[in-house]
Amino acid sequence: MERGLAVRNAEEILTLISMGEAVSLFPAHMRRYWSRPDIAYLLVSDIDTLRYALVWRTETENDLIRALARIAADLGPLAI
Repeated sequence: MERGLAVRNAEEILTLISMGEAVSLFPAHMRRYWSRPDIAYLLVSDIDTLRYALVWRTETENDLIRALARIAADLGPLAI
């Protein structure tokens, strides 16, 4: 498999996309929260929904992390 450019975060891939150097798949909410006039977001309708999960290192768990996890679990899946 041929690999492309290495990126470390969403900003780097968005920069490469805006320069015409890359294309990428992103979740649908990127259009709303990372809107840029130099990038076109096109809906890909024939792929499965991207699922997210909260993760953290066990040794860093604390009351705030447990509270966030409870809120996320109580809210359940949200349709965008």
